[in-house]
Amino acid sequence: MAMASEVQSQISKRNTMAIGGNLSVNGNAGGGFATAVLRHQASSVASAEFTVSVGLRALIGAQMTR
Repeated sequence: MAMASEVQSQISKRNTMAIGGNLSVNGNAGGGFATAVLRHQASSVASAEFTVSVGLRALIGAQMTR
């Protein structure tokens, strides 16, 4: 059995946060991961995105676009 969920919310005029995850169970074993993403819109043409993931694949990342 597996399930996934994600919640996204605009926390200010230029900032958005998303939190999501996945959980799976197979018999007596289980696993999952969670991800949090913060997006900041600096201007109409520039934005930044920061990502943190934990679980099966740990990751910390940043991405900027222009």
